[in-house]
Amino acid sequence: MGRMPSTILSSKRLRCGVTAPPQTLSGSDLFNGHIGIPVVLVYPQGLDLRRTEAALSEVLTHYPILCGRMKKGADGHAFVDVNDAGIDYRLHDCAGPLPATGPDSGFADTLKRYFKPFLPWQLVNKGQPLLQVNLFRFECGGVILCCHAPHSLMDGSAYWQFMRDWSALSRAEAITVPSFDRQTVIQAAHGRAVPAEAGLLYDPPMGERLGLFGRLGWRALTSLKKGVIRVPAHTVQHWKGEARRLLPPEAGVSTAELVGAWCIQQLSPLMPSARERSVGIVLDLRHKRRLRIPRDLFGNALGYGEARYSREALATESLPELARRCRPAPEQVSQEALLDFLALMEAYRQRRAIWRLFWRPAGETVEAGLILNNCVNFPIYDIDFGSGGPAWYDICAVAFRMLMVVPTPEQDGGVDLHLTARPAELRALKAAMARLSAGAAAQAPAPAADLGDGLQTA
Repeated sequence: MGRMPSTILSSKRLRCGVTAPPQTLSGSDLFNGHIGIPVVLVYPQGLDLRRTEAALSEVLTHYPILCGRMKKGADGHAFVDVNDAGIDYRLHDCAGPLPATGPDSGFADTLKRYFKPFLPWQLVNKGQPLLQVNLFRFECGGVILCCHAPHSLMDGSAYWQFMRDWSALSRAEAITVPSFDRQTVIQAAHGRAVPAEAGLLYDPPMGERLGLFGRLGWRALTSLKKGVIRVPAHTVQHWKGEARRLLPPEAGVSTAELVGAWCIQQLSPLMPSARERSVGIVLDLRHKRRLRIPRDLFGNALGYGEARYSREALATESLPELARRCRPAPEQVSQEALLDFLALMEAYRQRRAIWRLFWRPAGETVEAGLILNNCVNFPIYDIDFGSGGPAWYDICAVAFRMLMVVPTPEQDGGVDLHLTARPAELRALKAAMARLSAGAAAQAPAPAADLGDGLQTA
């Protein structure tokens, strides 16, 4: 998509006036990489731009790491120099009306209009700002807000914590400053023997690694597209009613598990491979208390699990039963397994060899896999700068088949499935959901607020 007509009204380097000790990047930071992640929020009602900018300047004093720069020390390890070099802040005036948004709008195809991209190798020792904030004001008064930062700086939990604090300050509300100490992740498995591999994380031979990256890269460039599928609240409630009827009371399946199982069930016939189907599951290690990683850590604290299904099971078993199994096996999330994971990650970080590690389910997405990222508990539609929350959230496609489960703008108990997949797969899932929702509409009870178990994160 071409760039839209716009005028830059203001372009500045915002600084916070605060410096802090350098922060060494953890293995989890480096594993997620320096790839830029743009996140867009749409405010048709507009924003008070002066108040929003003032609140951004204020919140940065509590998040000085965002004003730093990525560097590499004499020991070869990457770190954030918290030197108050500042962030990029731009205000644009746009001709025409606010673009259409919603599940069927194709808004994600236009996201490149709203940020200035950078490549991973343009970050370390290059002076690249770690946060880029762009606001686009349209003739109707509507505003699009885009924040762009590298994944190595923060994961989804950390990002939405920052956005919640920024918007709270704009409403003159108090915030609680998070923890910025990445040493809690680095030292979580201190003194532990390093395993040869840790569950789903391993160091493939060079030939296998090149083949995996080549196939993932080719698929990303030629076959993948981002789409949004709305799962209405009445469909979620219909599924949960079926689960209560068919499963034991203690089974308890979440919305994310139901939609993850439904997606792999619908995708399976479209996957020509005879291999088992894989659902890789992103976990937030902050929720594992015995690891002693702060719940409010600003950084990356991600782990990984997997569920596997035979083609026959996906074709014959009920959705509630499939959803019951759409979670990591207990041995994957045991204390011992997670400590092994962190020990392996730290050993490779120390060797400056994180790039050698690979997550098996990511490779499975080429033929018969899906990555599930549960974002239903993030405060996406609560980011209120004083004039109400956003009417739409969007994010770019990724380099593999991935499902992000987020609340609907109405927060009515339904969910939006932000899915990166092949166009034919997206069309098939949209059609299947339309048929399913039409049949479930008259049967569902009133919506409930139970969306997920809080274990997964972006």
